[in-house]
Amino acid sequence: MAWFKIYCGMGGSMGGAQYNGTYEYADIDEATADAYRMAEEEYQSYEGHHGILSPADVEEDLRYSGFIEDDMTDDEIADMIDYHYREEVESWISYYALPATGPDDQDED
Repeated sequence: MAWFKIYCGMGGSMGGAQYNGTYEYADIDEATADAYRMAEEEYQSYEGHHGILSPADVEEDLRYSGFIEDDMTDDEIADMIDYHYREEVESWISYYALPATGPDDQDED
């Protein structure tokens, strides 16, 4: 196990990745995955505000734009919504992990 400083948040005018804390993980990949999860949770807390889209908003946009067609199966529609929602989330979130020397190694800012 190793210590990592976790940074996550919303990009653009929302401030970008901010220091969240120093935590212990098996490796950098696990730390980065947790930073992603935290950033995704922050995104979800803003859904419906500041132009941040929910899955329902994405579906509405896809239907309005004509991307969802009458002959599509429910699974195809769900996959399309999920894909575009993931794209939306990833266009907003910002996250990363940095190695730390221990639990007391915190962000300097």
